[in-house]
Amino acid sequence: MKIKDTVWQGNFGYWQNLFIHQNILLIGYTAWDGYLSFGRGLVVCNVTTPISPSVDWRTDRILFNRSFVPQAETTANVSVLKMEQDAIAACRVAIATYNPSEAIVVLVSGNNEVDINLLHHLTISPTECYNQVRQRWDEFQPSGL
Repeated sequence: MKIKDTVWQGNFGYWQNLFIHQNILLIGYTAWDGYLSFGRGLVVCNVTTPISPSVDWRTDRILFNRSFVPQAETTANVSVLKMEQDAIAACRVAIATYNPSEAIVVLVSGNNEVDINLLHHLTISPTECYNQVRQRWDEFQPSGL
């Protein structure tokens, strides 16, 4: 029997996949916008909302800052996170080899955790994320802040 992601992640504290799922349009938008401006790189999401087991990913608003780090600046930016050299090397390889129109390299940090993922075989491409966010820009602006 396969356990649902929401149950599995709730039990073991791995929340990053749910965060990515909830924010894929903005992550994809940032990836493609960054690629158009700087070339290959890494999307960085710094989650500012504390993630607790009581977070309801369907309704709770998770605050985060996002940025795009160009490939040439990746090592310096990732090194300050005190990651192992093997992880930094793997990140550099992923950035050097991914297809920007079909995949995203994303770093999610929050709750004193850092997680790097190569997102590929996406149901929505970074270019489509970019187009959708641009068409619906007002929906993605902070309200009441």
